[in-house]
Amino acid sequence: MSIFKNEIVEKEYCLCYEKSLDMFEMEYKSLYLPTSFGETHVLCFGDSSKQPLLLLHGMTMSSTMWYPNIKQLTQERCVYAVDVMGDFGKSKPTAVIKNKQAAQQWLLEVLNALLFDKVDIAGHSMGGFLALNFSIAYPDRVSKLILYAPAGTFHKISYKFFMKVYPALLFQSEKWVDNAFRWFSGRGEQLTPIFRTQVIAGYRHAKPLLQVMPSVFPIEEFHNFKVSTLLLVGDKEVIYPALKAIAYAKKAIPGLETHLIEGASHSLTMEQAEIVNDLTLQFLRK
Repeated sequence: MSIFKNEIVEKEYCLCYEKSLDMFEMEYKSLYLPTSFGETHVLCFGDSSKQPLLLLHGMTMSSTMWYPNIKQLTQERCVYAVDVMGDFGKSKPTAVIKNKQAAQQWLLEVLNALLFDKVDIAGHSMGGFLALNFSIAYPDRVSKLILYAPAGTFHKISYKFFMKVYPALLFQSEKWVDNAFRWFSGRGEQLTPIFRTQVIAGYRHAKPLLQVMPSVFPIEEFHNFKVSTLLLVGDKEVIYPALKAIAYAKKAIPGLETHLIEGASHSLTMEQAEIVNDLTLQFLRK
């Protein structure tokens, strides 16, 4: 089982992935962790004696999307960027994650393989949905939770999202991929060239196997939810109305810290990396 069409294009994608890693300008370790869903690829940055922070990337982005963030985040944490099983990246699936319970089990096995009793978890978009999904099921395993424009989660996703993303997955052309990511940007900008090359290679040569669809978590699921949580959303968010999502999140999560990031849309971790990094570090230091 593989997300890639064949081994040749998988090697091409992995070469692009490695070139994206050059943008981090940091040393890292590449780990493969056994789980019942396959081998999960994880990038480790920073001092392993520091408290761990797990990062879960947005859909089709892979762990290399964190190149504007990790250097600063390692000031406070040892950062483990996880390639979500079944999505674009270097994880090697042997089974499909089909529902929220399977996603929870997969991430639990990742934490257990890393020998972590308790971690901080942050996620962008689909990664934010998966991070909260896990935290609801296993709150005792999560110290702090950071959500960057989580997909679904607090408000249903706009139909425009599907109109932008699915043509890119279906037609696999640079035009459609560029259109989708320009829409995600508050300023209508394209991805950084090196990272763009990797993303386009993924759309051309791979098909995501992750079958979990991000949805809104009912208020009842937050009964006795006590994980300290930070929510960051761009004021130009396009996949749902930002203020309505924040309002719902405040009702759901007691003591939630929220910030509306000026000038940012769905790609806020890249567009406004300095602000996002600063707010994240302040939250982790509390």
